Amino acid sequence: MRLGDDEITISVHGEVLHLRPTLRAAYRLERRHGGFDALLRAVVDCRLSVIADMIAETADRPSTIPATLKRLANGPLVMLAGSITEPLARLVYALAGIDPDADPDAEAKHKAASTTFREHHEKLFVLATGALGWTPAEAWQATPAEIMAAYEGRMELLAALFGGTPDKPQAPGDLDQKFRTAFASIGTKKVKREKRTAA
Repeated sequence: MRLGDDEITISVHGEVLHLRPTLRAAYRLERRHGGFDALLRAVVDCRLSVIADMIAETADRPSTIPATLKRLANGPLVMLAGSITEPLARLVYALAGIDPDADPDAEAKHKAASTTFREHHEKLFVLATGALGWTPAEAWQATPAEIMAAYEGRMELLAALFGGTPDKPQAPGDLDQKFRTAFASIGTKKVKREKRTAA
């Protein structure tokens, strides 16, 4: 998933909103609506109550758009649906951590055992707060793409420091060797001081 592409802009009745697919929004919406396939179906079918909920969860600021959508539920939807369907479909993909433009062969390399999206998002939270050292608040505000990219960067750093590949970092055996490797990677050298003799 390309970073920086995950903020999505929509406009309804002249009001412009920026939608950010945070981990918190992804986790809540997936649970509340029965999965991302159901969210995508709701966008395509223009189910305004679900769309209003998606906007309320991901909007960068409070907005009247969700209330407006709920009022429009009985009105003409063709014009509205055309303007927000594509951006909201991209939002669902971003919430799921899926890049619809990615090369399927590259994606296949990263496939692991089959997991649910709920398990995937819980794992992202664990990676963010554990391996990356982020606070829970920082983890919830990050997007799935940001967490995955940061984790890949951390694995590359560990591989560079301790050897191995980003997939399987190989740590040196003892603590002294770990310190030597870590400090050598940033250009630090150990200097032995000469013993002073009492004069």
